[in-house]
Amino acid sequence: MAKRVILFLLTNLAITFVLGIVLNIIFKVTGIQSQSTAGILVLSLVFGFSGSLISLFLSKTMALRSVGAEVIQQPRNQAEQWLFNTVQRQSQQAGIPMPDIAIYHSADVNAFATGQLKITRLSQ
Repeated sequence: MAKRVILFLLTNLAITFVLGIVLNIIFKVTGIQSQSTAGILVLSLVFGFSGSLISLFLSKTMALRSVGAEVIQQPRNQAEQWLFNTVQRQSQQAGIPMPDIAIYHSADVNAFATGQLKITRLSQ
């Protein structure tokens, strides 16, 4: 638990540091003062878009790790084969690429899709 918190904090500090460098470059190139309204808007845009994009690109990995899910590469039993065939049929009918399918063991019924592109989506 402590390892995850420390890793989370270090990652956020590193991202903030890199974005700070990017902002300094933007402010120097454009001549915008960092204390001005335009500077605050640029700051908000850079941090807002960066946070959203990072979340989007990490969503698949985070979803898999958070529940300990296993991606089905090759169905191992009849239930997995049924699920695989069902998702494959539905994706073909919808005209989209076959998503990755993952299973995690839980008493709760749950299904969701995540990922930044149709090609890299994950269905659970």
